[in-house]
Amino acid sequence: MILKLKNEGFASSSSAKHSGGAEVSGCESPIGQTIEGQTIVKQTMDMLAESTNLHFHGLMIPPTCHADEVIKTNILSQAAPFEYRFRIPLRQPPGLYWYHPHPHGHSEEQVLGGASGALIVEGIENFNFQVAALPERLIVIRDQTRISTKISPVNPIPPSKDLSVNFVPVLYPDYAPAVIRTKPMQRELWRVLNAAADTSIDLRLLMDGKWQSMGLVSVDGVPLGYGGNGKNGQVEWRQDIPIPPGGRAEFLFNSPALGADMRLLTSGIDTAPDREDEPNFAALRSPAPSSAVPPQDVMSIPDDDDYTPPRWIAKIVAATDAAETTSVIPRPSSHLHRQVLPPLTAPHFVPHTVRARKLYFSEKVMDQKNPRTSTIFYITEEGHEPAAFDPSAPPNITVRQGGVEDWVIENRSQEIHTFHIHQTHFLLLERDGNAVDEPYLRDGVAVPYWDGVSKEYPSVKIRIDFRDPEIIGTFPYHCHILQHEDGGMMGTIQVVSAK
Repeated sequence: MILKLKNEGFASSSSAKHSGGAEVSGCESPIGQTIEGQTIVKQTMDMLAESTNLHFHGLMIPPTCHADEVIKTNILSQAAPFEYRFRIPLRQPPGLYWYHPHPHGHSEEQVLGGASGALIVEGIENFNFQVAALPERLIVIRDQTRISTKISPVNPIPPSKDLSVNFVPVLYPDYAPAVIRTKPMQRELWRVLNAAADTSIDLRLLMDGKWQSMGLVSVDGVPLGYGGNGKNGQVEWRQDIPIPPGGRAEFLFNSPALGADMRLLTSGIDTAPDREDEPNFAALRSPAPSSAVPPQDVMSIPDDDDYTPPRWIAKIVAATDAAETTSVIPRPSSHLHRQVLPPLTAPHFVPHTVRARKLYFSEKVMDQKNPRTSTIFYITEEGHEPAAFDPSAPPNITVRQGGVEDWVIENRSQEIHTFHIHQTHFLLLERDGNAVDEPYLRDGVAVPYWDGVSKEYPSVKIRIDFRDPEIIGTFPYHCHILQHEDGGMMGTIQVVSAK
């Protein structure tokens, strides 16, 4: 793949060129360089405000310059186009991925602005025959910040983010849903990307007052059962599909009959405990019309927690004259033979090739009067002191290529976090110390908040795959709630050669 990225954003007075005329853009941080006679002195926590880059979320490609390197790559405003060039490996699972800016300190604002896109690796029909020849539909859900002066000029009222569906606004507080027109009584493959910077969603389908099932076939770009971590061709029928920020879900969807009332919505998600000292956000909201919120007689889902309420996303309308979907999944190709690694659950990985680590999320509020704007976020390996991410620091963790590791990740803070690692996938083994039966790979997982009282912290245990030789190098792991990642909740891991 060859892709040229030109940053046409606003250029500050300190950006653009060296005194010698060469544009400052590339894979080395410009901190400390002389630009137009001025030496740039920046906090190491942030990249330049006008810089950008791209992360190819979920792709197993090298963390190197011009491929998927985001720590040192700075593409400055008005600089010459920067060229990405890489080959997607044959062992890349076929499914839905995405790309988005990843300049540390400014990722959230750029993703909130809509700078993201979906990327599909074809071939899912070769691993799940049930999707073959189905019409496919791509749905990208984004969020954005709405500022209100009722609390402060800089702090938004939770829920602070409106949604959009393929750039069709679904705005707070009414949440008038987008409209999706389908052929009646037709099975489709829906590919849903949560490209939100900060907002978690939990998809549900409601038709004529009854919950409908969706057939999950892929998570985070990986078909269920891929690589031997389960049964190929697997479909998991369920009535809700949670997708954290950055996550993807692909599922079978059965369109309604003519005249049926079907809607796609997200449940309310409990992201933080109630706090008595916070403003009464509910009292500041405009009343929403009754048609804009799920009816109470079917609301067996979490209610509004002031941050992530239940809301409609789309209304599905069946019509005989509805346009066909833009593409159809082909039939299986007998000539395509992808390379797959042995399953992470194979007995020979346990226990002698598995190293155990514990990491934890934590936070520190610098100004108790303004906690929403003064919090520093950390992700720390047990035994080390919490420190906000510093791009000039050496890697936090070093592993040898070919290994497999088990990480326990605790949440010692009082808000939800989402763990994400670049370049590879992992297998979820446990939640809160209890084994789970979710035999599929992913690249992100939510960790619930700590209630401030319990002796045990919420946790997940994951098995991470470092066997692929393509991922040798240094790359990040972080919370994919980008406000937290920008605020310091990120570290780096170096994968060194097995030789």
